[in-house]
Amino acid sequence: MSVHRLRLLPLILVALLAACTPSTPGPTTPPASPGGPAASASAPGPTTDPGATTAPAGALAVYYLASDKGDPKLVREFHRLPVGDGSPAARTRAAVTEMLDGRTAYDPDYSSLWPASARVRATSVEGDTVTVDLSGAAVNGAGSLGSVQAVQQLVWTATAASGKPAVRVLLDGARADELWGHVDIHDPVRRAEAADTLLAVWLIDPQHGAVVGREFTLHLAGMVFEATVNYEIRRGSTVVKHGAVTLSAGKPAQGEAKVTITLEPGTYVVEAFEISANDSSRQHLDNHTVTVR
Repeated sequence: MSVHRLRLLPLILVALLAACTPSTPGPTTPPASPGGPAASASAPGPTTDPGATTAPAGALAVYYLASDKGDPKLVREFHRLPVGDGSPAARTRAAVTEMLDGRTAYDPDYSSLWPASARVRATSVEGDTVTVDLSGAAVNGAGSLGSVQAVQQLVWTATAASGKPAVRVLLDGARADELWGHVDIHDPVRRAEAADTLLAVWLIDPQHGAVVGREFTLHLAGMVFEATVNYEIRRGSTVVKHGAVTLSAGKPAQGEAKVTITLEPGTYVVEAFEISANDSSRQHLDNHTVTVR
């Protein structure tokens, strides 16, 4: 994607039951460790993200942050991960562990605002709440907005993995009233409004680094004016395809759409975006490099 890779700046802080399955990256995909059952990304509960029920088998939704004109916004990838006994707590531990290290993202423009020292000590589930106990996470310099969005990154990841709507955050085994001087964690935290939290345009599939056949499905989502998302496909500097799709819902809801694409073998950049009604500029860009065979 063409949004700039996030840095730890002090002032910065969607389900169709379709036949097709999101394509995961090819050779760059980290293999799942042997042993233990695979987890489904379509956990029960509040996980109504577009594309969640069409995740690859054994994949978990992992949220990262991408810069949208300097503001961090949530984006999502599906990762195949070892999940131990496959319980909600084990799925949560696997997904959050992956999330904490932004370098695990397939797309190099996705990252994390959690401190590099942050680790998962333990996870547990009780009632409608999943608890995530962290170490090395007490100090961060992400600023107000960055702190809020980093916590939401954790909340969206943990709720997707566990199927529970609330996340209790512990620091070194103990409860805390606040995190980084900006986020109240005294009580369990829930997902913030999608319109305030997510990148307005998502290129769900194919994911960055994916290897696809000559005919594949482009899966888009967005919260945009008149429910219209545009796409462009380039090979090198040559635009080979472009178009617009009407999503299933308009802003502030997050709608989605799919379109079948046919390309000759090669490497392409697939870009999704909204065109500004004010100046026709491209807004909320998300792009992935894919290989067609």
